[in-house]
Amino acid sequence: MSFDEAFDYVIVGGGTAGVVIASRLSQHLPGSKIALLEAGPDAVNNPNVTNPQQLFSLAAEGLMVDYSTAPQPHLNGRVIPNVAGRMLSGSSGGNVGCWMRAASTDYDLIAKKVGNDRFSFEKLLPYLNKTENYWDKDADAAYHGFGGPLNTVGGRTYPLRQIVQESAEEIGHRKNDDFYKGDPTGITPFVQCFKATSESSSERQHSAYVYDLKEVDVRCDSPVSRILFDSNKRAVGVELLSGKKIHAAKEVIVSCGTQKTPQLLMLSGVGPSGELSKHNIPLVLDAPAVGQNLIDHQSLSIVFKLKDPTKGYALPFENTAKPEYGQGLPAEFVIWSHIPSSDLSPVLAKDGISPNQAEGEGEGGPDSHQQSQQPQPQPQQQQQPHAHLLPNRCHFMTVPVYLPLLTRPDLYPSVAPHAGTHITIFAVNLLPLSRGTVTLASASPSDHPVVDPNFLAAETDRFSFRRAVRDMLRLADAGPLARVLDGEAPPESCAALGAASADADIDERIAGYAATISHPMGTCALGEVLDAEFGVRGVTGLRVCDASVFPEPIGAMPSQTVYAMGELCADLVAGRA
Repeated sequence: MSFDEAFDYVIVGGGTAGVVIASRLSQHLPGSKIALLEAGPDAVNNPNVTNPQQLFSLAAEGLMVDYSTAPQPHLNGRVIPNVAGRMLSGSSGGNVGCWMRAASTDYDLIAKKVGNDRFSFEKLLPYLNKTENYWDKDADAAYHGFGGPLNTVGGRTYPLRQIVQESAEEIGHRKNDDFYKGDPTGITPFVQCFKATSESSSERQHSAYVYDLKEVDVRCDSPVSRILFDSNKRAVGVELLSGKKIHAAKEVIVSCGTQKTPQLLMLSGVGPSGELSKHNIPLVLDAPAVGQNLIDHQSLSIVFKLKDPTKGYALPFENTAKPEYGQGLPAEFVIWSHIPSSDLSPVLAKDGISPNQAEGEGEGGPDSHQQSQQPQPQPQQQQQPHAHLLPNRCHFMTVPVYLPLLTRPDLYPSVAPHAGTHITIFAVNLLPLSRGTVTLASASPSDHPVVDPNFLAAETDRFSFRRAVRDMLRLADAGPLARVLDGEAPPESCAALGAASADADIDERIAGYAATISHPMGTCALGEVLDAEFGVRGVTGLRVCDASVFPEPIGAMPSQTVYAMGELCADLVAGRA
């Protein structure tokens, strides 16, 4: 096999984790030749990328790509927009910058599934801390980093602060000043991955903007069509869409994201044999779990009208503006919720899951697409609660935002203007049991894969999401907020929802208006497709590191955890972990 160029390490995908790995390998292994291949352009200094206020302009520039889903039966058959970054920095260059950490239980569950405690909260914590330069210098140094590359902002106070906090406390939520310590439940600060550049502005902190790539050969606009293997099933390089072949003397590391990574593996002959044969792709390795186990968070926004806009409760805050309001999304709290076992156990039973069933057995509901490449874990002698019932796991979160922030802006053309008259509360279903798939549409790398998240197939998911929506309606109806809000401003043709709305009315709104906030994960799962060092099982010289590696959902916005996984992967490649 002849090649046009050679490197020691070839990293495919210059997104969140790919940039971290390339940067750290150049520091850990000085003198190594490292190539970072990114399909999209270099937009690191594009003002619309660095300016967090310009988030929604990126798609028009081709910097975000829409992997629209297959029609979703439990969402009225709708095709759901599903975006990801297509630029150097990937989705870290095109998100709202939420800087969150999941419950310690989430990480410990991953460690148990993989069979290696390096993924436990305790062992992953140094990597989580390493990524950040936390805004509050008085925070606990055991749970925060203060010298990492990613700056954060927080601590802004808005006119509705006390009213929102009192309303959340009235419906049973506790104040939790530092949710990074492993138990997020309660009312926590809203922190974003931005750097304050002045009293009234900030810059988006995306991966290629803050990680040093000076010693890396970065190739943008360089889409890869397949990974190349020798006769011993060793990855020896990649072929670009242009036909150019690049040799990897040591390793190929794939970091293309949850949708593109399994597609690239399958196009390269690593995947379910039946799927590959449908598209006449020569088989290198039958890996049935590639592209399975797709997990994503569902979200629903509800917009509420203010009784008196002159009080300056919503953006543009004409009467109450402070300079720091320009530093990020106008929000200051995240409200995290754990659903008690007494409420969840009967619903799990409807999905055929026993409260003491071992993790991984029968999950995903009756319509689950999940398959397994490896034998599932066997129950221990002493029965343990099902993963969904473990303590401190946050099943959903609600976030009040002081402007109209919509999951379906096309359906709110007139009811929610950006005029200081409306606020939003959005809910996110964080721990879905339903599992979907990423499969091939064709053998062409230029075609998008078929993305079917199988949203809300499990009864447990429908119950949890309904609970999340009702919780935000209860928040809006609680005494302090009820005194300043004039009810929901519903989409046209919809009746307004409130805390007393029937389950059927909430379900109808979810089916018609719920969306994804584009947190796909799980399609090349650790413990299934990958070993505990991110290596693809059954071949050599090939690793994967991005959000596709999570075998279980991360019950938070996942970006900080993806950064930490990149840091860990780089240490493993360099022999430092």
